[in-house]
Amino acid sequence: MSIRKILPVAALLSLPCGAVYAQSQGWYIGAGAGQSKATNAASCSDLNGVLDPGFSCSSNDTGTGLKVFAGYQFNPYLGVEGSYVDLGKFKISASGTVALNPATADGSDKASGFGLDAVGTLPINEQFGLLARVGAFHWTLDSTASVTLGGGIPNPTTTASEKPSGTGVDFGVGAKYDFNSVAGLRVEWQRFKSIGNDDTGKSDVDLISASLLYRFK
Repeated sequence: MSIRKILPVAALLSLPCGAVYAQSQGWYIGAGAGQSKATNAASCSDLNGVLDPGFSCSSNDTGTGLKVFAGYQFNPYLGVEGSYVDLGKFKISASGTVALNPATADGSDKASGFGLDAVGTLPINEQFGLLARVGAFHWTLDSTASVTLGGGIPNPTTTASEKPSGTGVDFGVGAKYDFNSVAGLRVEWQRFKSIGNDDTGKSDVDLISASLLYRFK
């Protein structure tokens, strides 16, 4: 095969690779939503012996998570991403008796924070790819609780609130699909480690989300 035949073939073969590389670099923004779950949230079993005998209780260790993010893709395989994540609110509500007096108790934990992650991509083809991330998450936990005692007790309602903050690790895996060179879709699972302190209790929070992404060209 002559050089005249080789050059056009080589040029054609380089086009798909060049297209993937071009659309996989530069700045991007995105937003997503999904379901969050606290792996060690307050549960009704925690109230055994507190509101006995015969208490009723409901708890919810899942919430609605939201996130917005911006990042820079260095090449098809590696990027860096900053985000704000609202991990939702987790609640518990119960009623029973304390020292023979009727009582009700309510509590909620709302977690949010800012993340900075390294994001790796394994391209499968021009549109599909697998994702993995790891980074740091600076969290704030808004925790409130109230107990109301019946039986004519003066000042029957006691409330308490805390707002601890800290920095932990987050990591996750997922997949992406590019509609074209500027718009894409992600589906991800992320875990945010050890949110809370000794007073509120510590819990990992998982987030399963779908996000839309826009690349600046």
